[in-house]
Amino acid sequence: MHFISISSARPLLGAAGLVFSIVAQASTTLDAIGAGWFTNAGEHVESNTNYAVGGGMDGYTRNNYFLFDVSGLGNQITAATLRVYNPDMPLSPGAPFGYTSSDPTENYALFDVSTDFYSAPTGGTNHVAGYAIGSSTGQAIFNDLGTGQSYGSHTASLADNGRFIEISLNASGLADLNASGGIFAIGGSITTLDNLVNMESLFASAYLYTSTGAVQLVVSSVPEPSESVLLLAGLGLVVVASRRKPNPKDQVL
Repeated sequence: MHFISISSARPLLGAAGLVFSIVAQASTTLDAIGAGWFTNAGEHVESNTNYAVGGGMDGYTRNNYFLFDVSGLGNQITAATLRVYNPDMPLSPGAPFGYTSSDPTENYALFDVSTDFYSAPTGGTNHVAGYAIGSSTGQAIFNDLGTGQSYGSHTASLADNGRFIEISLNASGLADLNASGGIFAIGGSITTLDNLVNMESLFASAYLYTSTGAVQLVVSSVPEPSESVLLLAGLGLVVVASRRKPNPKDQVL
């Protein structure tokens, strides 16, 4: 019969706890490699990094997007949260900022993106080409960013100004994220706009370059089987070592 002493069992339990801690706490934060908007008139400015969404001062409605490079994520993703900074001050005097609606709340929703408008960088800061007002392609992209498979939503209000809005991706979002091997795109739209008011917006005066980490995707993942095997193998070595030198003073069955 083999004996394991209390004293030798302590490192065993500690190693086991370390294994479970590593598995449970495997998380990665990705900064967006691109962000911006398309208007209902089809416009997108190539050099723009403003990710405002909703009605604008120019009378056009905007849907926004966020781009992340997930090519380096090799593990199965079990949870993901989009974090987007919403300003509490204008970029220039008199400009709108943050949440601008006269309504107490607006619904901001995330959607999948089926139009590949970002895979071939064109020199712009957002990996996206410019589209002029009246562009049918730009209008199609605008529609795509605000329709399709839902990834989650957030009830926005003035309380969101000056803070990060966090939206957890639902099962559909996680499935598409795990299936993506390169750039992962997320579309966004305010689904409760009042057509009579063109100043219902969110993320006004928000630019990707104005703050490090302004838009992030925080993902949690489970280590690959090979990684888990290595951890368990190391744990096995601890078991062997603990059995070789039992302490007769504190042996237990």
